[in-house]
Amino acid sequence: MTETANGETLYRFAHPDAFPPGQVEIPASIFNDVNMSCDWQRVRPDPATSAQVSQAGRTVVVSISICDAIRNPTNPKRIGQVVPDWQQRIFHDPVAENPGDPYAPNEAHALIQGRKKGAVVDAIRANSTMAQVQVA
Repeated sequence: MTETANGETLYRFAHPDAFPPGQVEIPASIFNDVNMSCDWQRVRPDPATSAQVSQAGRTVVVSISICDAIRNPTNPKRIGQVVPDWQQRIFHDPVAENPGDPYAPNEAHALIQGRKKGAVVDAIRANSTMAQVQVA
């Protein structure tokens, strides 16, 4: 497993139904998984090529810019205090061929691993942008 460095970009895929009409912010609910599955931009430069888009209809791509605020979130009630239990491991985790799995293989697969408390989700949202991709 290769740690993903600060400054790298990971893609998180979401279904358009996760975004109520008129909502301009990224919903916190798409960042709740302890083992949050993403694709690494370095390996998958074009997120539209992901099976998440073609197989699952997750056409909203959230681009997460990895940084220390995500990796080592701080307690908002104690400014600057890193909370070790909230730290996130961010690493490349390729998925091997698995017959019957429409998402495998996935050489670009990466994980943001750790408890997603409010401060963690806030850090991810603050370092993310979203875009709609077109299905070919």
